[in-house]
Amino acid sequence: MNDWQNPQAWQWLFSVFAHNFLREGLFYLLSALGLWGMLHVLLRRKLEHRLIAQWPSSTDIRREVVYSLSTLLIFSAMGLIVFAGFQTGYMTIYFDHRQFGWTWTLLSLPLMILWHDLYFYWTHRLLHTGWLFRRVHGVHHRSRNPSPWAAYSFHPVEALVNSLVTPLALCVFPLHGLVLLTFTVHQIVRNAHGHAAVETMPQGFVRHWLGGRFTTTTHHHLHHETSRGNYGLWFTFWDRRMGTENPQYHSRFDKVTRGTFRPS
Repeated sequence: MNDWQNPQAWQWLFSVFAHNFLREGLFYLLSALGLWGMLHVLLRRKLEHRLIAQWPSSTDIRREVVYSLSTLLIFSAMGLIVFAGFQTGYMTIYFDHRQFGWTWTLLSLPLMILWHDLYFYWTHRLLHTGWLFRRVHGVHHRSRNPSPWAAYSFHPVEALVNSLVTPLALCVFPLHGLVLLTFTVHQIVRNAHGHAAVETMPQGFVRHWLGGRFTTTTHHHLHHETSRGNYGLWFTFWDRRMGTENPQYHSRFDKVTRGTFRPS
């Protein structure tokens, strides 16, 4: 009997897919619900003065959750490909740091974050061209005042593009299982935070020599407002290098963190 005709093979694939979905879904739920509950519910009145524009509407949040669920399905399916790559030896995931040494294990996490930032910046710019923006990336930009629930609110095509970042890396270099887990948690927490609608960083953060190298919620919120500029994910390097940083970013951040910004 062909392996694909074996019911046990399909049950095994489904169990791996379900495990991926539950894990990814839990990370998304904890990140989005945690930030939304804390910033938009518990501390709403105290953070009113740090609102970047307006509070997200319930309609926006419902749409963001629906699209995020479809993204979770695609991410989970990509997890099957990663698992198959691991099983066949095309992708190396290891669990004993001695296999590649502590130095590589520790350096591979920041390398993955830098790779993700590079990959996202250029695919993001591509998604802002003509047909791709109108038909694909425009789904994400329907949230002009996004909430943490918008972290995974993508058209299925964009979700597929975003899901490739890990398997592409694994085709080139090995990663420890704990590094992969940490990378996944980092990207969803920071992604949800980037759509938080309120600025949590302190005054002067973006003008500091170190703080200015990291993106903030204001940085990404401006991208949603204008649909151009501020394409970076974790760092401001590529926007500055390529001249795509919003010229109003620093002044808007200053006004928001001082509590003097008033939406027009």
